[in-house]
Amino acid sequence: MGLVENIIISATKFKMRKSFNSGEVKEVSSEGLIEHRDIPYKNRAGKELLMDIFEPVAEKGTELPVIVNIHGGGLIGGSKNLSVGFCRQLAKRGYLVFSLEYRLIPEVRVYEQFDDVCAGMDCIGRKLVEFDVDFTRIYMVAESAGAYLATYVAAMRRSEALQKAIGYKPTKMVFKAMGLISGMFYTTRKDSLGRFLSRSIYGKDARSIAMAEYTNPEHPEIIHNIPPCYLITSKADMLERYTIDFAGELGNKGVEHYLRHMGSDPKLLHAFPVLNATLPESERVIDEIIDWFERHES
Repeated sequence: MGLVENIIISATKFKMRKSFNSGEVKEVSSEGLIEHRDIPYKNRAGKELLMDIFEPVAEKGTELPVIVNIHGGGLIGGSKNLSVGFCRQLAKRGYLVFSLEYRLIPEVRVYEQFDDVCAGMDCIGRKLVEFDVDFTRIYMVAESAGAYLATYVAAMRRSEALQKAIGYKPTKMVFKAMGLISGMFYTTRKDSLGRFLSRSIYGKDARSIAMAEYTNPEHPEIIHNIPPCYLITSKADMLERYTIDFAGELGNKGVEHYLRHMGSDPKLLHAFPVLNATLPESERVIDEIIDWFERHES
């Protein structure tokens, strides 16, 4: 990684911190939950990563539905700790919730991030036997850059062409539906994100050439290979346009989805249901995501 790239990444992190308002992540009580924090697991390259598990207290033998969470941070920052309150809210609604981490740019490129997420999901798949779960009800939630990773990882499951371009095996997990919050779906647009970060995300080698065709999430190999999506944004979301455009293309292609736009309230910032999970508006979104999942149980 060169000096210029490191400067760009540092400047982008500073801008993101202001937009994310991550210093004001709101605490959510863990009452009624059993938490397993910082559980180590290894990715396919043997690198140790961590996950959190949020388990609702339930009667013995109760088969719990499962949610996998992927945090945001522009692929260059963030951690699973940003999602703790959000994951607790999901678990309080009767779901067994797993929250993954992945290595960040510039330590790796996005291909390794896809692989980290896929490896984490397969590790979750092996751990599910330790719990009473309903294996027919497995879902995924993600915000910002996590929503980008979730979209591609879900599409990899069915697209051999995308697997080949990324260069890693997909997860074995199958998701019935997804909830995508303030998604960073577009990474190569000529805007402040794509103009400065796309090279850091994809690199400049043979892999970037193979991946170039698929950097637009509207590609048929992606858009036709993802499960039904609930999408949410707001006027104060710095990536509002991304969610609106992606939802529009899902509609154009006949892909099942639901778009929730939360209006112009200035406190409903980027990824607000995750970073401020106690807001009434956040609880409404979380309830709607759960309702979306329940509508796709069969």
